[in-house]
Amino acid sequence: MILGANGAWHWPFAAALCCVVIASSCNTPSRVDSTEQVSDQASPYAAHLHSGETQGTTYLIKYHGDFVVEQSIIDAVLEVVDVEFNLWRAESRINAINSHPGGNELFTFVDSTQLWSVIWSRSLDLFEASQGAFDPTVHPLVELWGFGLSEKGVVTDQDVQRILPSVGMTPDRIDLDENEKDRVYSNSFLRKGNPETSIDFNGIAQGLTVDLLADALWEEGIKNFMVEVGGEVKCQGLRSDGQAWRIAIDRPVDQPDGLDERELQSIVAVRDAAICTSGNYRKFYEEDGIRRSHTISPFTGYPVQHSLLSATIHAADAATADALATACMVWGPDDGKRFIEIYQSDNPLERVEAFFIFSSNSGEMKTWQTKGWDEALSTDD
Repeated sequence: MILGANGAWHWPFAAALCCVVIASSCNTPSRVDSTEQVSDQASPYAAHLHSGETQGTTYLIKYHGDFVVEQSIIDAVLEVVDVEFNLWRAESRINAINSHPGGNELFTFVDSTQLWSVIWSRSLDLFEASQGAFDPTVHPLVELWGFGLSEKGVVTDQDVQRILPSVGMTPDRIDLDENEKDRVYSNSFLRKGNPETSIDFNGIAQGLTVDLLADALWEEGIKNFMVEVGGEVKCQGLRSDGQAWRIAIDRPVDQPDGLDERELQSIVAVRDAAICTSGNYRKFYEEDGIRRSHTISPFTGYPVQHSLLSATIHAADAATADALATACMVWGPDDGKRFIEIYQSDNPLERVEAFFIFSSNSGEMKTWQTKGWDEALSTDD
């Protein structure tokens, strides 16, 4: 994983992807405005679109130019991420790791795509930067509260306290490393100090997928594109009409009729950057009059209870934006603001800006944004 001059993380994936494509040939946030159309009137190049389902959600890719990217290249990226990190895929690598008993027995594998090394190192960086608010090892708690594969049962404080010691992305609980021979990568091995520790990359995997798709397009010579997976977005260059890509931010309101209709909070212009949103206004259930959100605090073991409804993050890459949005939803509005401002100061090249929607004490919907938000995402061209 390499940090480029513009602050974007570049994933060392292109070479491995070529092998996957060859082999394959012989799976709420911020979203693309549904009213936006790719216009060709101001461009001599044709507009192209790829769309479909992946990771239990949908993806959409728009670009323009005189070259069409083969669908097999898109499919190869989606399949590799799915095979490695999809908890809903029984034979995925992450499920094998989570089932590993740990102790003195290492889980050894060949990370041919290098995806495990990059997602692990980036997750560890963000775990430490967020003081543990972003934590992939929250997985056992997600399952306990019924937001994963397990059916929800009665959750007691005793259950939560039993699981909490296994949560935390620290070497004594779980650690990933690599073996080298003559300075050449040989294999990877995972050590699980706590057999109850397991991982869930849902807070970063869709962002990572967006970055990988963007890199694949770039490798194919596509310089103007928009990639969206499950509402996580990355834009490069301009639309075919010469304008910046316009992305809608949802207004976090419940739909009383149960329909998936969405109100828009705002539309922003995204240039050579990613924008991702995390929110608690859709994935939740009510129990004994208490709303249980899908964001589980790794600090308390309980679904978060605060007034932050959604956090939208602009960053140079989507994996970072995705994870930071998750961390903010754990922290809540006040601590989230402080966290983002410190992160901005410590990581100026990553071009991080934030937009929060929260509920006031009176129940009124309020917003907060970082000082550079308007400048970075202005729709004025």
